[in-house]
Amino acid sequence: MHWNKQSLATLKAYHATKGLVMLDPIPELPDNTPISDVELPARIRNVLAAAGLKTVGEVREASDELLLSLDDIGKASVILLRETLGLPSSHGVRAASR
Repeated sequence: MHWNKQSLATLKAYHATKGLVMLDPIPELPDNTPISDVELPARIRNVLAAAGLKTVGEVREASDELLLSLDDIGKASVILLRETLGLPSSHGVRAASR
């Protein structure tokens, strides 16, 4: 997966001017973390938002089939999401949130 480093740097700088911090996508992020706050390629963030997936937990719990059915999300994007955000809590990657 190719990350556009200049776009990410621009986005980080914009968020910094607003007093916001973009979070690195890691499996330890809480389920209620907004996807808009996670440093993912803009295309993926936009597709997830258009599908109504607004939090890290919603993306984690979405099936691979659902993610693959979204426009502009392919296997590489699903792999990126699973590797960086972690699998659903039922897969034992992280403790279930309460």
